[in-house]
Amino acid sequence: MNETQTFTYGKDREAVELTASVPVHTCVRCGFQFTDSRAEDARHNAICRHLGVLTPKEIVALRKQYGMTRAEFAEVTRIGEASLARWESGQIIQNGANDQLLYLLCNSANMEMLALRVKGPEYEWSALSIAVENRFPALTDIQSQIHQAAMFRLCPTSRTLS
Repeated sequence: MNETQTFTYGKDREAVELTASVPVHTCVRCGFQFTDSRAEDARHNAICRHLGVLTPKEIVALRKQYGMTRAEFAEVTRIGEASLARWESGQIIQNGANDQLLYLLCNSANMEMLALRVKGPEYEWSALSIAVENRFPALTDIQSQIHQAAMFRLCPTSRTLS
């Protein structure tokens, strides 16, 4: 049977009361009630909802959407594999910046761009060119300037910037 439980998250002035629907088990012999790891997961999900970040199951689903192992996902995103494992298991909650990255990766075009970037600059810039031209034709000149600046960083001897 599920029970709505209220619990405190945070400390001092930043403490808030959250609620979660928690499975509660009852011993048929003595009537003792207890919770298990599913209750902890429910409370963790309530905290994630409060913070506005992806839940562990959502992070796992995102990675699996691309058919990637943790190691592959970590390589493309440059997120540490151990951090990813901790987020997916609910041991810790990702910070806001990392959650924003994960959220952006829900769009497959963003994942494709990161995957190409890992391959090297020549792939990255061709992908960025295509994305910019298709989505923001007016930005083609700006993208060209960004490309030149990036090439300058990669090869400081090519002084094509004006």
